[in-house]
Amino acid sequence: MKYFFSLLLIIVCSLNELSAQQVDTISVDMAVTEIQLDSLSGKKKENWFNRDYPNPKKAALLSLILPGTGQLYNKRWWKAPLVYGAITGMVLVIDYNQSLYRRLRDALDLKRKGEEHEFTGTTIDNLSTLRNLRDSYDKNTQTAYVGLILVYTLQAMEAFVDAHLKGFDVNDDLGFRIKPDVDFVAPLGQPVIGIGLTIPLNGRPLEKAGRNVMGR
Repeated sequence: MKYFFSLLLIIVCSLNELSAQQVDTISVDMAVTEIQLDSLSGKKKENWFNRDYPNPKKAALLSLILPGTGQLYNKRWWKAPLVYGAITGMVLVIDYNQSLYRRLRDALDLKRKGEEHEFTGTTIDNLSTLRNLRDSYDKNTQTAYVGLILVYTLQAMEAFVDAHLKGFDVNDDLGFRIKPDVDFVAPLGQPVIGIGLTIPLNGRPLEKAGRNVMGR
């Protein structure tokens, strides 16, 4: 009898463990099934980037934080190299003009002290020419800085406007539609045939009376 109860206890424990394993297996299978259903239905986890897409403010903010990212947010991949090309070009222009400005500035300082400098013996080896060239390249440097700021601002504005246009409805329903129309003239209520012009606004057509082609 003692062995019988021991055997019965072992069998019950085994059944409980088997049941727990089956429950765990069912839970895992259900989780996998839910993931597969989500992937098949095309569901994407909502995050800051795809929420309220396309959002013009987000596009502009991303471009201001890092130039070109607003274009990537709008899925205009080919515009990002153009943005970086324009910014790189302006940086190179700044570097070129600033380098020449510093060289001419140092040469002018040495010329005033009566010492030899980088341009000694050349056609620009005089105070007036060195001063004019120094001021000219200094002005070019400042202009290039302004250009860099403009490029930075314009690429953010472009991302903002492009995001607006992505949400703009351009389907066939936006076109003007002309169709025959019948109007009734007071006070007798006599019908008058004319042409009606339909202008859809925000998905709701706006009826506008047309010019009559037949009178009373």
